[in-house]
Amino acid sequence: MTLILPLADYLKLLYQAEPVQQDSCFDKFDITRKYAFGEGYLRQIQLRNCVFLDIYNCQDNKLGLVQSPYREHPIEFQFFIPVASRSENIHFRSGGYFLSGSGMAPESASFMSESFSIITVAIYINYQTFRSFAADPSGELPKNLQHLIRPFDHPTYERYGTITPTMLLVLQQILQCPYQDMTKRLYLEGKVWELAALMVDQEIQINQGSLEINKPKPSEVERIYYAKEILLKHLDNPPSLIQLAQQVGLNDRKLKEGFRSVFGTTVFGYLHNYRMEVAQNLLIQGQMNVTEVAHQVGYASSTSFYNAFRKKFGVSPKSCHG
Repeated sequence: MTLILPLADYLKLLYQAEPVQQDSCFDKFDITRKYAFGEGYLRQIQLRNCVFLDIYNCQDNKLGLVQSPYREHPIEFQFFIPVASRSENIHFRSGGYFLSGSGMAPESASFMSESFSIITVAIYINYQTFRSFAADPSGELPKNLQHLIRPFDHPTYERYGTITPTMLLVLQQILQCPYQDMTKRLYLEGKVWELAALMVDQEIQINQGSLEINKPKPSEVERIYYAKEILLKHLDNPPSLIQLAQQVGLNDRKLKEGFRSVFGTTVFGYLHNYRMEVAQNLLIQGQMNVTEVAHQVGYASSTSFYNAFRKKFGVSPKSCHG
């Protein structure tokens, strides 16, 4: 049975894990914690009150689904870097990235599963701080960047892309930062804004039509629909994202990007919505009680099911029971 965790519980376990390494007594802004759901570590680096840098070098060893509610969202960049290690040398390979603007992030679900060796670099920037860097002297953003900053009652802008060689070089410099204390803090923040500049440049090119966003090929669309069928046949115990990608003959990045392009949501966001619809129909039929329905659609906890159902439909599961 798959473990289902609300986002708040997941973050509590993640960020309250005991620190295991501190480079220097002066580096209180840079804390390394043991990864709570597997092997490896998470580094939390607070560069200023409104700019955060997280570095995940870890591998899940617990199967689980993390459910995220509608929530206010900052500007976010996430970079996924496959690595190969031989002896003491680490060889970085270009992977993918995820960009999200500010606004109201939709309900979603992400899957924890055994994964390949991937380092994730995540950057979170308060939208006001981002605006202060990207806007002109009058405070106005260029028209081709305004979609990155939306009111908190509007859905966030999201996009996947491929890490360029220039981005990869900056990410390597972040991961291999040679400095300590305040010098490290200044260096890392400079690299964060360098990455932001590279992302902004791509956004401008996309909006000007000089850079095309990759769309799935017809053969890939067929595989994406096949992935959907596999998910729906295994509601109570879905495969991991990597397992699903392998079953349909795509890599996990192609599957994630293609699924959002075809269905307008994430792989497990789609699964979550379908689970709720199945649960609603089962409750209306009245042949199962709430606990049985929760288990039928893959929830080990009746409380988690109740909360997810109420957020989805605005009513309790009992009110739908026939």
